[in-house]
Amino acid sequence: MREKMFQYINIIVICIGFYILFIFLFSRSTVDYDIWGYLSFGRVYWEEGYFPYQDIFAYTPTKPLWVYHEWLTGVILYPILKYLGPAGIQLFRYTFIVLTIYIMYLVAIKKGGTPLVSLVCISVGLILMSWGYTPVMRAQIFTYLFFPLSVYILETARKDKKWLALLWVLPIQILWCNLHGGFLAGLGLIVLYALGDGLSGKKFFPFVITFIAASLVNLINPYGFEYWMYIIEAVSMPRPGISEWFSVITYLQLKNYVIPSVIFIAVSIFSLLVLILHGKKYLTELVIFTAVICLGYKHIRHTIFLGLVFGMFMPGILSGMKEVATKKWPLMRRITWVTPILLVFFYFPANYFLSKKPYVSASVLPTFSISAPRSIFPVGALEWMGENYFEGNILSLFQWGQYIIWSTHPKCKVAMDGRYETIYPEHVQKEYFDFANGRDGWRIFLNKYPHDAVLIMAKTKIHLLMLKEPLWEKVYSDGLCVLFIRKDRKEKSVNK
Repeated sequence: MREKMFQYINIIVICIGFYILFIFLFSRSTVDYDIWGYLSFGRVYWEEGYFPYQDIFAYTPTKPLWVYHEWLTGVILYPILKYLGPAGIQLFRYTFIVLTIYIMYLVAIKKGGTPLVSLVCISVGLILMSWGYTPVMRAQIFTYLFFPLSVYILETARKDKKWLALLWVLPIQILWCNLHGGFLAGLGLIVLYALGDGLSGKKFFPFVITFIAASLVNLINPYGFEYWMYIIEAVSMPRPGISEWFSVITYLQLKNYVIPSVIFIAVSIFSLLVLILHGKKYLTELVIFTAVICLGYKHIRHTIFLGLVFGMFMPGILSGMKEVATKKWPLMRRITWVTPILLVFFYFPANYFLSKKPYVSASVLPTFSISAPRSIFPVGALEWMGENYFEGNILSLFQWGQYIIWSTHPKCKVAMDGRYETIYPEHVQKEYFDFANGRDGWRIFLNKYPHDAVLIMAKTKIHLLMLKEPLWEKVYSDGLCVLFIRKDRKEKSVNK
């Protein structure tokens, strides 16, 4: 009776802590730069009535075919925003997060985890995963759902010998590849299962067949084989200027994203030690953990996969270890409830501390609003353009490009935006980044293309260089951005 009481306390306390953790990690209102691109594509698809295979938003040279691997995301999100507003977007996002957590829990239980240990391990995993869900919102949420769903299907086939269940991977891959390029993680997962089970002497050929079939069904997309050509190019493309592609060590050296990086390293070491101590018993799990740790170490954006894998695979391993430990040390049965209580007491001060930051909610309820704050987006500059009836070509910071597209299309076009790897030829990218960073030859991009306005970050090197340009005049500035207009366009724009 007493043990049952402790179990009920465990469940109640950890559920409270789990809810607090959910609000703390996932309740956000600040949107991501890319959401404006999704919505702009969706608006063209639904309201203008065609599928844009060629770019329609830029005035600089673009590739002959726009392979947009997230096209279906925009097609889904735009009507949600149009008919349900920001609350619809947030509800959609929260639903996917909850579904992802639920599927992780199902996998953890299927692999032998107890409910309590499963919830604790998933809580640790969520800390690593939360980075992928903030700000609101990114197409990656589909990858974070389909990845554990694929694990569930593979585990069902593997554990229950229901090999026909692997057929469910195929429709998932079709949806996945049209929503986000992270479908490669699903293909990689199948390979890892085949490799791990093959090394373990288990049946692995069904995974090989599934991998071949899944690779073929990925051709069901608007671009056909060209989609795969783009994906191969995108995977191998260096991204030295994009911080989310930095390594964990680089982030530590920059003293940025320090706590999640330390947690990633600690969870990595802990997981590998536990798996190695078990020898060949969990060889497939060791292969999967090793792969996701290497991915996360190389690129900070991939640390999320360790959180997913830890929450799904570790509960079964630790539950078995806990059972052995409680037989040797009966006191363990009395103190297991301490873990969730400690977690709750950690959540409260952490939530209080981080709620002082503008992008973290201090509410006990999830937020259903979305915002584009002036501290991140050039809201003031676009308001000036609207008040002065500006129409034309805008050379802006590439992160702001999709926001400008959403706010001004079709009156304005952009020189560069966050779709740069899918839209712009390499020479245009190089010319732009030379300009944006004020490198030697920065004027090439400024003089080569028909810009009417330049919208850049304030107090940067290129800001100072533009102040000396005789053909350009500063017409607006705030703490974030500065707007220049060509002098031969200024009078026309203001007096129109």
